[in-house]
Amino acid sequence: MIARLCTVPNCGSPAASDFSPHCRRHKSALRRHGAPDQIGVTKTELAPYLARIEARIAKNPTNETWPLMEEIWAAIIAEAEATASRRIGNRYERRAANEIISIAQDVSPSTVIATVLAMVLLWHDRPLRFRTDDALRVQIARRVRALSSRHVGLRYDHETGQQVRIYREMPPKAAVILGRKLMTAFGAIGLRLADLDARDSEAATEAKKRLATAISQLQ
Repeated sequence: MIARLCTVPNCGSPAASDFSPHCRRHKSALRRHGAPDQIGVTKTELAPYLARIEARIAKNPTNETWPLMEEIWAAIIAEAEATASRRIGNRYERRAANEIISIAQDVSPSTVIATVLAMVLLWHDRPLRFRTDDALRVQIARRVRALSSRHVGLRYDHETGQQVRIYREMPPKAAVILGRKLMTAFGAIGLRLADLDARDSEAATEAKKRLATAISQLQ
């Protein structure tokens, strides 16, 4: 009998089971990151996009956009509290709601919003960085969730005799729900900020061209 192979292109590893289309590694990536070939977005990778968001806020400190977005986040939290208190309903919706509540208890609204906006900028600039729409949603959920320490626990390693940090994963369906809520709330605003960045970049490029032309005409 020929063993099933992972369906991810150029993998070639045996499938994790007779019922799985992916090998163990890609099956784990699907569960953790939203797609079998999706690589997680790191804090370091997101840093320059966060810097762009912070620069835009600093340029428009009194603009009403920022407090209005905090009101949107407050409404998301209120909805999550109502969902989490229900005894019946979709368990993944309740899990996503509990995650929102935990994040809100640990992280400032401005930090949550800036992180989501930075992820939207990253997606705008590098759409191929995300393999699927669900992968984007999961990565948004993971980066926002990583702002809180509540998902991190400790486990005793008997080999080293030390406590090691462990990451408590969200169920993939709950992560997609959380990411979708955040993208729906702030995605359009993030894309508008991306357009403003593009406008400023074009203006700066044009200014450099005019300066170069002026210099070339000096006698």
